[in-house]
Amino acid sequence: MDTAQLYNTFTNPKVVTSMLLIGIALGIVLSLLLRYLAGRWYMPAAFVAICTVTAVLYMYWLDRQDWREE
Repeated sequence: MDTAQLYNTFTNPKVVTSMLLIGIALGIVLSLLLRYLAGRWYMPAAFVAICTVTAVLYMYWLDRQDWREE
């Protein structure tokens, strides 16, 4: 495994910024779920599902980027 390439990818400003924005968005989603679905049995499952889908889509997006040109 090429750790230098991994380091370059995960320290890229676009990647760091997108991770921060995703974290903020997931925090807002969690706040909304707690506000509107509090006490429902499926609220934790809904948040886990949203986080899982977000992580899979983010990894797919990250895999499709070509960081060598920068």
